[in-house]
Amino acid sequence: MRFPLAPVLMFFSMLAGAQVSVDLSGAGVKAGAGSKNTVANEQGSIDPDADIEGVVVINDQLYIDGHKISRGAAEYVSKKTRKVYSIRWGKKGEGVTVTEKN
Repeated sequence: MRFPLAPVLMFFSMLAGAQVSVDLSGAGVKAGAGSKNTVANEQGSIDPDADIEGVVVINDQLYIDGHKISRGAAEYVSKKTRKVYSIRWGKKGEGVTVTEKN
């Protein structure tokens, strides 16, 4: 006689007590019972409180160490790391090339 394992696993997984809520309108996620941790999905931006080090390109916008770089800038000195970056902009939609100077 074979005993199906799937129903037993489903029963015990329901007893685990984890709580997850998802808000599809704002793409927000909350995890855990009484947890105050929240996550939001926002396209094309970096949170001002984010601790970022390095080069990030989002939708043809350049960020270095979390600071947005204006299109056309040829060089940037990071206030955070004191590194110097050389910037070459392509045509709109073609991207950007960033090189760290020594």
